[in-house]
Amino acid sequence: MSKEDFESYSDEEEIELVSRSQIKRETQELQEMGEQLVDMSKNQLANIPLNPELSEAIVLARRLKSREAKRRQIQFIGKLLRNTDMEPIHQAIEKIRTQGQRHQLYRQQSIEWAERICQEGPSIVEEFLTEFYQGDRQQLRQLQRGAAKEAAANAKLEEGKKASKTQFSKLQQCLLEAMELQ
Repeated sequence: MSKEDFESYSDEEEIELVSRSQIKRETQELQEMGEQLVDMSKNQLANIPLNPELSEAIVLARRLKSREAKRRQIQFIGKLLRNTDMEPIHQAIEKIRTQGQRHQLYRQQSIEWAERICQEGPSIVEEFLTEFYQGDRQQLRQLQRGAAKEAAANAKLEEGKKASKTQFSKLQQCLLEAMELQ
């Protein structure tokens, strides 16, 4: 390139040079994204905007048993992702991640609420309902009574016998559903 050719470019026309290392990093990121997509459940994938060719490649990668064949298929998925608008996919994956984190938080809170309800009784049911108004008062009270009876029966069990937690788990599941509805 002569000096005149170089000077003919204006300052606005910048040439973007990308190193081979940068290209390899981007390729690796796309392959990791493809691996995440392959590991997702069908319900999660249904919420991600994928073109038909990419969807078929993901389904095929799931069916493959050979480690090497799966690796090549994931590389192919990464190649397909290079030609895809990644912003909607990133947003959908992030939404799935935050839903999973929120579900884990609700699960932990529902266990804590269930323990408090079993120990402290109906007054805590009312406290729960003021905070999470989507719960069924009658059902919660019935589950609280059943869990309290179950806990009393478990306390009387001899050592070595397995304690029953069916009522407690039903109570916890009911609380979890009420929290997620809010």
